[in-house]
Amino acid sequence: MKTSCYIMKKKILTLTFLLAAASSALTALAQKTVYNHVFAPSEGLVNKTETQFRQEICLNGYWDFQPVATPGDFKYGSGKAPELTKPVDGKWDRTRIKIPSPWNVNDFANRNLEGPDHRNYPSYPKEWESVKMAWMRKTVDVPADWSRQAVRLYFEAVAGDAEVWVNGQKVGENFDLMLPFSFDVTDAVKPGQKNEILVGVRSQWLFEDRSTVGRRIVPGGSMWCNNINGIWQDVYLLSVPKVSVTDVYVKPLVSKGMLEVDVTVSNTSGKAASVSLDADIYKWLNLAGTDVNSAPVPAWELGGKLLEGRAATQKVAAGAEHKFTMQIPVKEGQLELWSPEHPNLNAMLVNVIADGKAVDTKYQRFGWREWTFDGTRQCLNGKPYPLRGDSWHFMGIPQMTRRYAWAWYKAIKDMNGNAVRLHAQVYPRFYMEMADEMGICVLGETGNWASDGGPKLDSETFWTHSRDHLTRFVKRDRNNPSVFGWSISNENKPVILYVFMRPDLMEGQKKAWAEWRDIVRANDPTRPWISSDGEDDGDGILPATVGHYGDLNSMKRWQGIGKPWGIGETSMAYYGTPEQIAKVNGERAYEDMQGRMEGLATECYGLIRDMREMGASYSCVFNMVWYGLQPLPLGKHDITTAPTMDDGIFFPEYKEGQPGVQPERMGPYCTTLNPGYDPSLPLYRPWPMFDALRAVNADGKPAWSEWATADKAKYEAPEPVAAKRQYTSVVFVGDTEGKAYSALGSQGVIFAKKVKDPENSLIIIDGTKPLTAEDAAMVKKNTAKGADVFVWGVTPESAASVSAVLPEAVEVDQLKRSSFLPEQKSLTYGLNNSDFYFCELQQADAAQYTLKGKFVSEGDVLLNACRTDWRRWNKRAEEIKTAAVLRSYNECTASLAVIARMQQGGSTYYVSTLTDFANSDKGYNTLRTMLATAGVPCRELEVNVEEMFFLRDNHLVFPTAAREKMVQQGDNCTLDFYVYSNRPLDDLLIEPNVPKLTLKLKATEPQLAVGGKPVKIGWKSNSEAEFKEIPLKQGWNKLTLTIPAKCKNGFEAHFKCDNRAEYMPTLKAAFVNPEGK
Repeated sequence: MKTSCYIMKKKILTLTFLLAAASSALTALAQKTVYNHVFAPSEGLVNKTETQFRQEICLNGYWDFQPVATPGDFKYGSGKAPELTKPVDGKWDRTRIKIPSPWNVNDFANRNLEGPDHRNYPSYPKEWESVKMAWMRKTVDVPADWSRQAVRLYFEAVAGDAEVWVNGQKVGENFDLMLPFSFDVTDAVKPGQKNEILVGVRSQWLFEDRSTVGRRIVPGGSMWCNNINGIWQDVYLLSVPKVSVTDVYVKPLVSKGMLEVDVTVSNTSGKAASVSLDADIYKWLNLAGTDVNSAPVPAWELGGKLLEGRAATQKVAAGAEHKFTMQIPVKEGQLELWSPEHPNLNAMLVNVIADGKAVDTKYQRFGWREWTFDGTRQCLNGKPYPLRGDSWHFMGIPQMTRRYAWAWYKAIKDMNGNAVRLHAQVYPRFYMEMADEMGICVLGETGNWASDGGPKLDSETFWTHSRDHLTRFVKRDRNNPSVFGWSISNENKPVILYVFMRPDLMEGQKKAWAEWRDIVRANDPTRPWISSDGEDDGDGILPATVGHYGDLNSMKRWQGIGKPWGIGETSMAYYGTPEQIAKVNGERAYEDMQGRMEGLATECYGLIRDMREMGASYSCVFNMVWYGLQPLPLGKHDITTAPTMDDGIFFPEYKEGQPGVQPERMGPYCTTLNPGYDPSLPLYRPWPMFDALRAVNADGKPAWSEWATADKAKYEAPEPVAAKRQYTSVVFVGDTEGKAYSALGSQGVIFAKKVKDPENSLIIIDGTKPLTAEDAAMVKKNTAKGADVFVWGVTPESAASVSAVLPEAVEVDQLKRSSFLPEQKSLTYGLNNSDFYFCELQQADAAQYTLKGKFVSEGDVLLNACRTDWRRWNKRAEEIKTAAVLRSYNECTASLAVIARMQQGGSTYYVSTLTDFANSDKGYNTLRTMLATAGVPCRELEVNVEEMFFLRDNHLVFPTAAREKMVQQGDNCTLDFYVYSNRPLDDLLIEPNVPKLTLKLKATEPQLAVGGKPVKIGWKSNSEAEFKEIPLKQGWNKLTLTIPAKCKNGFEAHFKCDNRAEYMPTLKAAFVNPEGK
């Protein structure tokens, strides 16, 4: 009995423990947001109408993975990729890769997690991110009854140079990053047995050639495709009849009342066959749901038969292909027209009869519609049809699903748009399928994206790959009724002329435009729109004109070409800094992202309005979906903290053999769209820019919008007011070799050695270091008599000693900023947000800390740090910046005060954390205004501030006035200036580590002379050059710089020291010889 009781108690304790553990696990799971739907709903490759004759095995799932080390002697940029060595038994990684997914997927847009969280596959080892070559292996059972069929191995897309092996037999190679390919593996597979498939991939990065201009030898697309490696779309093994359809091309000739259908039939049966075709056309009925989770899921059925066609019997030889053409008359009303307003679709079933027996059925969906040109207008179904759209890059896993396409297209419809440009790469085919179904007109674009200077436009290898890429692209998408045209490249011409500076390459580019145009026409004669985005009309070669980033005069020029025209990219949305946006809405642009987006809303409204009024066939800003909507904190409940691996959206258990990608996780801020993943968030959160686009795109004519105009004066500060009194003495306390003393000294501040009249005196304390007891005693003694105090650059180390001389204690928070927002009082009265915006001027933080404590809470704040860190936006990669800048705002929990004031008795105390901000003409003028407002006496300047050389980021920077100082002589411009060195740099024997001074400048083929003696160029590129180890003598040296006149407007230059940073603060420069005054 005792034993039974013991066992019973033990079971109860065990059960209690298990229940507690299960409860704990459920609690942990409950804290995560799980999306219990298929992430990437797909039908697979074999359509349900085809299964009588065709079968598929989806090979998505776990594959073995074996990285291959890059050889030690490999030289990047040589254009010679290393050989891919064979996989080694026993060396397969313990972690298996989930196909489809790039093996370096987690590295996309990471940058130390500054912006979006794209860690989609946390199970993948970190080491995979640096792998450049690898093998992947899958074992598959092939059904025995496939022995009667032809077998094909099909890849939707592989990023890299791929070689494919089946059962030890090499079956083919492919080098394109975005397009489908397949191999006949009938002779390699073993039906009824296990079969080994090996795929080896070498990153396109290994093939890059930097010997001249550009580097990529294949069309690489933009952020995503030219950075990823591996199998990133679906893989299938297909069983098809040996006499089967390999291609169907439906040409809807609406104006002729004719469907023309080209059907290619292949015969791999080993003997000739008599082949005939019949085609049945049905209404395609969309049965997809209407809620956010079901609407993107493909669901359909065929309606009644509408038309039928026949093709006469033809003899197809063994091992040959034959193209059949059917012409099917269409009477008015027999087929409903496709349009964005009414996206009616039809399905054609092509039945193959070989030697009197039905052997194959091939399904092809299409739309009855026709695009034509009428002068400068594009027409849909015979009527002018202006397109108003959006455009964006491909951004990885979040976009690898019909759910994203559905959400994006819905947002386009919501902004009264009807079109999209799938930019800078070939998108997965489901983007076209969703556009067909939803009524979105698509401008398809190749991966020939030149904006980063990547394509090797002087390489015949590149041109060969480009021709193949375009041909395959057009053939893949030409049946989609949503596709209205083809964008064959992006910004090649401006890169040739203004980045490579190689106008000689334009002849090759013109030849390519003509070849590409002819490739499109040969493979798709139904669409007249062929354009090259951002390249006008390809110097007259292309039938449509597309410009980028033009003003009203540019639009007039594009309109004047006399062809259907449009703008593929415009607005400052992707690049505009607050300083640039302020040209639209003034000081408001500096405050936060909301203010910036209000300025963009006004700009975009005006741009689209002008395009519409001028008759553009295609109008678009760049862009709505990434910049007009906010990045969403998917699965993140506390937005004040950085994302962790517990944040994000999590997905159900991974399933073998399921079409579509299956991410483990989708992190916060990686997308602006939420097609149901996080029920706490909307589908999207619009910025004002979205609202402006919705108004300006309204049917008929632009509608009213609060963003149609902006009142810049509303946000401007009043004029500064002169000080009511002047200090009779200013005393400096601290390091006279430090930055504070130097900045004030350059302003001409007149320092006294001691306080003579405390009530009219100002004591400036260098707060970057703790106050000594002696200095603190002096300050207290004089503030007791009415002296004022200004603390410059207080730090955590100095806060306690500084607090000892203040009415209340001051503390500091750590917050690095270079943009600030002034209050209109005291020292900052009359100063604007723009006066305290230093983000593009310097790399150093203008302030590393902010103020808090009773001094701040009980005093007045004069200047706040901008909660938004604009340096996370400006000149940053597009895939990073939107999330990074929003996160800088959300995650900023520090105090914001940067200058605070408190009065006690007859004394006024000012405390600031500003340090590095006066080392530019803007900062210099801002400090001068503050000093004047405070009543600090300064000497008159001998040199105009616009002509000063400032030490910034330890570089002595040329002022923009250098351009005006240049004297043009023929094709060149010459600049004389003077540089002071406190020591000679022309004798290397003086010491072993003489400062090595470099002059870096933005210009081609410059010439430099020191004291009349030429200095050799040490380094140069297509647009920049450096003179190294400049041989200055001690004292003032005359330098003469000569550059081509064409480089004058873009000229920039600075001195730097490559080995002795401490030398730079001693260097001085001027346009006038100080010794010659």
